[in-house]
Amino acid sequence: MDIDIKHKHAGQVIVIEGQPYKASAAGQWNLTEIWRSLKLDPKKSPGQWRTKEAKRLEAMQNLHSSNGEASWATKRATIEYAAWVSPEFKDMVFEAFEAVLENPKVAYAVAKVMQESGHQHSAAILERILTENQERNCILRSLAKSRTLSPAQKERQRINRRINAEASRQRKAGRDWN
Repeated sequence: MDIDIKHKHAGQVIVIEGQPYKASAAGQWNLTEIWRSLKLDPKKSPGQWRTKEAKRLEAMQNLHSSNGEASWATKRATIEYAAWVSPEFKDMVFEAFEAVLENPKVAYAVAKVMQESGHQHSAAILERILTENQERNCILRSLAKSRTLSPAQKERQRINRRINAEASRQRKAGRDWN
């Protein structure tokens, strides 16, 4: 029996400075493609990224190099690479992931643009993933609602509700609440 299991980010697209980048079937982005197309500093090519963090990510199979031709990275490793390039680039990459992977409205908008520009197959994949994510989130929410909390968890919830209520009252009264 052959089971086809795809990574949750397989085929997903992030947009950095107007450039779309699509994840592989393994849920990894081509760092070399990103580096080349954005014309980043030659000293910051993925092949030059040889820090302890890069080696750790490689050991965890979050980062793969293919004979120096390309470096493939998971979402986590892509953000770490971006941090190595510069703090500003890290922020840009992180926001690209947040926008597309975490916000269904933006992802649907991206899918629509992809479809209009002739990338129907990629748009269909993105829409399918969004539907699957929504279904999974619905299941997880229903499971969380039916979960029995321990007395300590119930007490934490009660305290958090009281703190949030007090913060709301203070803000309404025009006082800062940090």
